[in-house]
Amino acid sequence: MSYKNADSVSFEGFVAQYMGSGPDPFAFQASGIKLYPLSIASTFITPPTPLFRAEYNFLLLFLAGGGKQQVDNEIVELKANDVLFIREGHLNAIKSIDPDTDGYYIYIDNTVLAQIFTDSALLHRLTFYPKHSVSRREMEWLCNCCELLVSHKAANTQPDNIGYTLLRAIVLKLAEASPAALARPDRPSAINMLFKELLYDNFLVKREVKFYADSLAVSENYLNRCVRTITSKPPKQHINEMVINQSKVLLQDYSKDIAQVAFELNFSEPSYFGRLFKQLTRQTPTEYRNSLGSFPTN
Repeated sequence: MSYKNADSVSFEGFVAQYMGSGPDPFAFQASGIKLYPLSIASTFITPPTPLFRAEYNFLLLFLAGGGKQQVDNEIVELKANDVLFIREGHLNAIKSIDPDTDGYYIYIDNTVLAQIFTDSALLHRLTFYPKHSVSRREMEWLCNCCELLVSHKAANTQPDNIGYTLLRAIVLKLAEASPAALARPDRPSAINMLFKELLYDNFLVKREVKFYADSLAVSENYLNRCVRTITSKPPKQHINEMVINQSKVLLQDYSKDIAQVAFELNFSEPSYFGRLFKQLTRQTPTEYRNSLGSFPTN
């Protein structure tokens, strides 16, 4: 998956916009890997943040506290002993952060992703089922690996086999602690994951369910049945939500009027875009844009 455009946010851009110009918050930085304690998150980040599409991958380990995070179309509630993985190209927004939050944030650049996730099936599974809960003992084990990484790399900013091995250990432990992450998906789950992967790559130009059904060599009825079984929503709703969430990103650019946003999303008529936006959000595009006034616009 490699969705990336001018509306994506780089890791450096996120830090500059939402974490201010205070002291360096990172416990560890190296090429392709960054790590910081979540205990500083409520100090540096003031939620809610606008929806953005990340150009990077990250893993959140919650030893304490939690909060709420939007991941694509869902609001995910997070608490102690939860793990959240966000893949590059996915939309997300920080809705809230509990003040007692503790744990670790791990940034993983795409250039080293394959070295950390040596099992591509596990990476695929975590991409579309990003939240997992583990036991207290298992979370402490995961955070101990982070502490080892920080101490091991304290005097060395170049990645090495030991650093990658520690990160691979975190991923493997997560898979062991959450068997669903490694379980071979049943047919409806597999179809749902493949549909979502196709959706990320094609939603800007392909809005018909038939395209996705044909691409997966299944009937439209079967695709509808599989996606509804897993998500309780039909494929068409997922398509529309993906488009409208992308429009929320584009609407943050005040140099574009509503019609320009509609045409950029390949709507033939701005009025149809407006109706669909209000149907899914209960706001007009203009009302949504006006609600962004409190967000940073740098």
